[in-house]
Amino acid sequence: MPRFSLLTLIGGFILVFSAVAVAEGPVAAPFEVTDWSTPAGKIDELVQARLEQSGIRPARPCSDAVFLRRVYLDMIGTLPEPAELEAFIRNKEAGKRAGVIESLFNRDEFAEYWSLKWCDLLRVKAEFPINLWPNAVQAYHRWIRDAIRSNMPYAQFARELLTSSGSNFRVPPVNFYRAIQGRQPGELAAAAALTFMGTRIGGWPKAEQDNLALFFSKVAYKSTSEWKEEIIYLKPEGVEPLTVTFPDGVQVVVAGDQDPRKVFAAWLIAPDNSWFARNIVNRMWSWLMGWGIIHEPDDI
Repeated sequence: MPRFSLLTLIGGFILVFSAVAVAEGPVAAPFEVTDWSTPAGKIDELVQARLEQSGIRPARPCSDAVFLRRVYLDMIGTLPEPAELEAFIRNKEAGKRAGVIESLFNRDEFAEYWSLKWCDLLRVKAEFPINLWPNAVQAYHRWIRDAIRSNMPYAQFARELLTSSGSNFRVPPVNFYRAIQGRQPGELAAAAALTFMGTRIGGWPKAEQDNLALFFSKVAYKSTSEWKEEIIYLKPEGVEPLTVTFPDGVQVVVAGDQDPRKVFAAWLIAPDNSWFARNIVNRMWSWLMGWGIIHEPDDI
């Protein structure tokens, strides 16, 4: 599996999403055009093959005006200014649609808008029922926003959330564990699987649920003298090695001095692990299209 980041996942989809419905009736300018203005990509090929298999005639491509409105709303959550629209329509360059996508990645609104989607998924909430409280929420949100703005590789993003330890005020990604309502290993495992594998382990056999929980069995919490600060750390006791089975059936022995979360994270983000890539592609598709390739996107 090739390396990919949060931005490349989104950019790969945007050009495809200007027309997906069944086309009916004559062209209704200025909303449609007769010819594609961008070359077909791999996603286009896959979508076209499925449409042909299903006997569905694809809709006509949208006009430049419709495209710009859609791409602004999808990428930065706002409409283009009139001057931006006029300049885009006047532009006759063949690659202008791809160009505007690249330019929107660099807008501050992009990081702000997409961090809201991630904050929803990662349970960034100050009050009930999560109760991260303001200091932790600010730190956690800022870390997520900065990860998007800097185009952090998605594998690194997931690994830091799963393996960080320290103060929830000073090490923002540890709030992944603070934002989970339960603190038992099984509850932490369920949240990790839901977030990064797109699956609900409640329907798994109990032995498989227990195995996944072992990767989070050393996670512990302690408070400090600072109001609402908590430290996420690994329990020092328990030096015996753990024999654990990954969700794909492969068994591994985790040494007593190892962090089991790091072993799980290494398995999760490995290039040949389809759980990880399939989940995030499906989520991105659902965020952009309103419906996952597999739906619901958190119940693959």
